[in-house]
Amino acid sequence: MNSLLSAEGSSLLPPFQDYEPELYDIRSHILHFYSNIKDRDLSIIAESNMTDLYEIFSELDELGHLDISDGLCQALLRDPVISSVLPVIYTSYTHFFSLHETQLAKNILACKEPWKMLESFPLYPRYEKMIRTQVQASPGIKVLAFIGCGPLPVTLLLFSKLYGIRCIGVDQDPEAVGLAKSCIKHFGLEKEISILEGDETVLSKIGWDSVLIAGLAEPKQRIFENLHMMIKNRKSSSKKPVSVCYRNYSGIRQLLYWPVQPEQTKGFRKIKEIYPAGKVNNTLVFMECE
Repeated sequence: MNSLLSAEGSSLLPPFQDYEPELYDIRSHILHFYSNIKDRDLSIIAESNMTDLYEIFSELDELGHLDISDGLCQALLRDPVISSVLPVIYTSYTHFFSLHETQLAKNILACKEPWKMLESFPLYPRYEKMIRTQVQASPGIKVLAFIGCGPLPVTLLLFSKLYGIRCIGVDQDPEAVGLAKSCIKHFGLEKEISILEGDETVLSKIGWDSVLIAGLAEPKQRIFENLHMMIKNRKSSSKKPVSVCYRNYSGIRQLLYWPVQPEQTKGFRKIKEIYPAGKVNNTLVFMECE
């Protein structure tokens, strides 16, 4: 990781004498990352050199995969200084992923062997592991709706490739939708995967038996409220309840993005929760309508 911030050189840093050395170290790295991105335009960095952007965010990725105790994690997240910088970190993390996926989508569209390029993507093994985990935990999916598919719908591509599951991707960003549609066509999967522009309500008149909410899809409360209403109002001959799964950030990975709060999922009951292993970022939370 990069060098630590100097306590004397930052007005953000109060005395550290009450912190354990490990907490001091992690806290310092978080503030170093914050100082590195708070006044920078990530779009300009991405236009000139994506490698530089990856290097900046690799520090945050390392922090999100530290093996620390729950007590130490909670002490860190309760720290008022860390709490004050997290909103900026979360916003930058969302922006980074958008820039990163947009660039990768454009590269894939220019490639004659899209699967080969996608499989060389460093995060590909994380996606594959997460999708296999979801299918093992919730088998029998026939049509999956994915809210927040982004410009490069890796999740949908893998559900189709690995399991032959029919997929519907939804995104509110017109540019992301355009790129996603082009990518699906480039992979030759336009008959298996549909991409829709709009929010979650575009799913109200379409058939699906399972829905997945992306970790960065927002606003969570509205999404869950609309899903609850749609599921309750739909007419189905199947006795099997609709499977609802969302990707969450838990433990130390809460440094990456806002975790979903219980009040945001009113009307649903939690069935199971699968915590990430290895370099996977997201906890998978499975729910059903009450």
